[in-house]
Amino acid sequence: MDKTLVWAAAVSVTFLPMLYSGLALAPLLKALKPPDLYWRRRLRLNLMEANLGMFLNLGLALAAAMLLKYDSPLAWPIVCLAGLVQLIYTIFIVVLTPRDWRHALPTGIAVLCYAAAYGAS
Repeated sequence: MDKTLVWAAAVSVTFLPMLYSGLALAPLLKALKPPDLYWRRRLRLNLMEANLGMFLNLGLALAAAMLLKYDSPLAWPIVCLAGLVQLIYTIFIVVLTPRDWRHALPTGIAVLCYAAAYGAS
């Protein structure tokens, strides 16, 4: 299996939860309607930080893909870190919101892609 194709798939499915969570920000804030300004801002901050964490993990995946292309010894530790973060996201989604288990599919697929990339090396 081609390592580049596996990485393209991993990065693609890693992007999906970021897009979904970014689009869900306004409806969540509207639905929850915290009573005072402080809690509205706090909720928005927490949701934005979670989304930023997904962007940072995508950056890790892209950095790992570039480092793998040049056979850098730093590549696999970064792959492991990015894969671990995706695994944690997947577990959190399934455990904390079991009715939304389908939302864990992209992150779960990304974990499988990381494992496949490791196997392809």
